[in-house]
Amino acid sequence: MLILPLHKPFTLATLPLVTLLLVVANALVYFGWQLGDARRLEAAQAWYLQSGLGGYEVPAYEKYLRQAARRDALAAFEALPEARRAGFVGMSTLSDVAFVTAMEEGRLLESAQRHAAWQALRRPYQARLDEVFTLRHVMRSSEWSPARMLSSAFLHGGFMHLLGNMLFLVVLGLLLEGALGGWRFLGVYLLGAFGASLASLWWRWGESGSGLGASGAVAALMGAFCVVWGRHPVRFFYWFAVGFDYVRAPAIWLLPLWLGWEVYNLLANTDAGIGFDAHAGGLVCGAALGGLLVATGQVREDYMADDARAGAIVDGRWEQALQHMGRLQNGAAERLLGELAGEQPQRLDVAVARYRVACNAGRPADMQARALDVLRLDAGADAASQAVQHQIAKTWLAGAMPLNAEAGRLLFERCLAAGWLREAEAALERDTPRPGGEPAQAWLRLALRHGELHAREQQRRLLALLERRYPQAPQAAKARFLLEND
Repeated sequence: MLILPLHKPFTLATLPLVTLLLVVANALVYFGWQLGDARRLEAAQAWYLQSGLGGYEVPAYEKYLRQAARRDALAAFEALPEARRAGFVGMSTLSDVAFVTAMEEGRLLESAQRHAAWQALRRPYQARLDEVFTLRHVMRSSEWSPARMLSSAFLHGGFMHLLGNMLFLVVLGLLLEGALGGWRFLGVYLLGAFGASLASLWWRWGESGSGLGASGAVAALMGAFCVVWGRHPVRFFYWFAVGFDYVRAPAIWLLPLWLGWEVYNLLANTDAGIGFDAHAGGLVCGAALGGLLVATGQVREDYMADDARAGAIVDGRWEQALQHMGRLQNGAAERLLGELAGEQPQRLDVAVARYRVACNAGRPADMQARALDVLRLDAGADAASQAVQHQIAKTWLAGAMPLNAEAGRLLFERCLAAGWLREAEAALERDTPRPGGEPAQAWLRLALRHGELHAREQQRRLLALLERRYPQAPQAAKARFLLEND
């Protein structure tokens, strides 16, 4: 399920400065201090296995699990072959504060001599772990550490984890920062992050895991948004299963939907590895903070009221068009949408709606024209609009619509810009191969784009293809040079 409030355009007038600074801060942490953590952790674990430290900790860990009555963890441990238990313990104990404490106090080893020998091996191993930035700042489930409870909100486990959180942050910041002001917005973000961590600690206390990511803070912004905007009608994009659409409803209606979804997943998907507990806690904390700000009169009602007045005429026609679409009155919907498209040609939601009308009406020529209109517009950081464009691209490449030269070029450019490189390559392959500079240049650009994304093998493959397919083109010489100097 995906529900996104897409109510305001991203312009200089609505620029959420604090939101953008938070995005920069999260990106700097991930691409700066966290960069290389995977390599450092791998090296530490390799040393663990080679040092013989596991010979002390493996039997001690089994004893610890039995004493703590951690039946699930003990069952997972016992199911492993002997040769793999050291690696399991090495990873499992990275955030297990209780186990490490028990080892340091000598409660799990048989003698003082073995404890001293363990300490001699543990110290250099711990020094290697201390070099891993993420481990120094991640929140651990059985440890009360306010600093880690906040710092963990700026850590991410991978690029897609970071990207997803930042997209939601920008969407919510666009609406909430303007309604609260920068400093109050920042306060909700930081206090919400702490509240989400607190909820996670309460739910997971006694476990050996850890938590990281900005999703708890983002969830707090979601809760605050619902309460601050309250009964103001807001335009939402929703995507559930195979259905998607835009609707307009009071913001407060989203709170039980979002909270219910997180609570359901918390109870039903216990092995998902996602912090639904932090999400639910962040939502509740953010809603409480939003309610406090509303009660104390610290909300900019003009920011929300002016928006409603400015879009009254457009929204009226938009709502009518949506109603016609819901009744499959395609002609009436197209007339209204055509008016809106003529007045506001940069509205991607209108272009998507016109494409859907053409699909519903079963008009292939119109479908192709409207699909081109959708692909011509820049979705920016709007994840929902990007998803629609991506789906159109995949549908087109699957052969659902004819692909002429103009459509092929546009499809290639959009896929290349968005990073959908598999689809970009498919678009080039669909185009009739012919000698000359234009197709060779497109293949070279695609290869270089793979290089920008550090996909070196893909880059080399496409450079070799370019050299083989267009040997006389100037780009072939560039490809040979890059291959020889790689």
